[in-house]
Amino acid sequence: MLYYDFRDYEEFKERFGIQKHGNGEKSRKNRILLSYIKSKKLLHDAITSGDYYMLHITNMSQLKQCVWYALEKGSTSLPYKVKLLGKVLHSSQYSTDECEGVCADGDTRAVRYINHKNGERVFKMKAGKFLRTLILENDFGKTLPESVITYLMEEFVQDWQVHCMQTLPDNHLFVNEEFSRIYNSSSYAQGNFHSCMTDECNHTFYMNSVEAQAAYLEDDEGMIIARCIIFTNVHEEGSDRIWRLAERQYSADSNDVLKRALIDALIREGYIDGYKQIGAGCGDSRSFVDNSGKSLSNKRFSIDCKLEYDDAVSYQDSFKYYNYYEDKAYNHECHSYDYDLSTTEGRLETEDEEEYDDYHGYYCSQTTAVYVHGREMYCNTNDLADFNWVEKYAEYHHCDDCEFCEDTGDYHLKDDCYYSEIIDAFYSTEKELAKAEQKYKEGHWAYSKFDDEYYEYEEDLTSYLRWNKTTLQYEEESIYVGTLINLVRNGVLHPYGGSVYNMLRHGMPISNNLN
Repeated sequence: MLYYDFRDYEEFKERFGIQKHGNGEKSRKNRILLSYIKSKKLLHDAITSGDYYMLHITNMSQLKQCVWYALEKGSTSLPYKVKLLGKVLHSSQYSTDECEGVCADGDTRAVRYINHKNGERVFKMKAGKFLRTLILENDFGKTLPESVITYLMEEFVQDWQVHCMQTLPDNHLFVNEEFSRIYNSSSYAQGNFHSCMTDECNHTFYMNSVEAQAAYLEDDEGMIIARCIIFTNVHEEGSDRIWRLAERQYSADSNDVLKRALIDALIREGYIDGYKQIGAGCGDSRSFVDNSGKSLSNKRFSIDCKLEYDDAVSYQDSFKYYNYYEDKAYNHECHSYDYDLSTTEGRLETEDEEEYDDYHGYYCSQTTAVYVHGREMYCNTNDLADFNWVEKYAEYHHCDDCEFCEDTGDYHLKDDCYYSEIIDAFYSTEKELAKAEQKYKEGHWAYSKFDDEYYEYEEDLTSYLRWNKTTLQYEEESIYVGTLINLVRNGVLHPYGGSVYNMLRHGMPISNNLN
């Protein structure tokens, strides 16, 4: 640790320590960067050359830039050049032609290449897999930890898709009220959009019940490749501001690059003020961001919505909490609402029923006793999705009041459970929790022999060389990083030549001066 640019363990923790997120999850800061700078080969090369620049990388952007530069310099003796994103790598069997990797069929997820060991024919390969092959051919690339290779692959795939999209023929943006066009699969859509509302003929909801527009991209053949709904008159609770928000996007074969292209076009042409995050699920009613990417999840939105019982209802991802008497649909549950518009039925329920569901607030054919925060209520027997069966009490309790216990395999009330932060799971007794945590540590955590303790991250451990008086040899032994640093500072362990020893003789390893 003496060759790096942090002064002590406190500065090390500031850069690479454990951070806790708002959802309770914990993670290592700059985990990938740490795995890179801990490479023994990297340390050896730095000590040998006297150049410690690669050890002093402080962020992922710098890591990406420096590693790509080193990859370009490595293996230049290999015979074939591969040009990608303006960079040149070398290979023993692959090269790129005048297309520089861009596929002629428009596939943005693959790289076009020539295989010189297969008749110099043109092939294509998934972008990430192709880069990995080049890295593992590269002298420098062979020294990279697997986590760094994976990171470079993921970054390259994103960069490559954007690059390829820019080389494709121009897409054409349309914003209008042709809702039937964007929900018709047979005539206009390119590929499978994986939408439950396609061809269901419920698009009149957007024409008659709300203020909205259809937004879509067409390719040069007039086929829709990405689409969404824009709600043009969205009210922000507690503010006079009106928003234009793009709903969840759909695209050919669920391609996120095409969704991004649609949103970028809408922002560029001034049609929207915000949008549902790309990749958001159908249940993420509040995951909107503004045009700069800033989260709007803390804001509460509503739209004017006028529905009668026989009117068409298109499945709603966000504005699904409908108050019939207010003619409003909300993206949050704090207001009382009469209907959930996240339905594929296509209409509001109109049948006269016998029993009242006071949990949901409507009549139904049969109800079941349930408990919400300890309060007894009655809920539609056929709509118990918000409740779990608690065997201990033989009752249905609200899911917010229950937790699933790993040791029993069923639900218990929260007050009866014990939570493990290590495993992120609940157990029915303290004894079962302790047993599970120990087993988990043994199977997933790293063991420090010196400290006789398990640590969550492998990066928390390093090693030193311990002198064995019986074998007259040094043996490598695992040790917690913080322990090693403190012992070095206190003179208990001793650095020498890029390694740390528990015992030196005449200032050097004992094996160097044995008679």
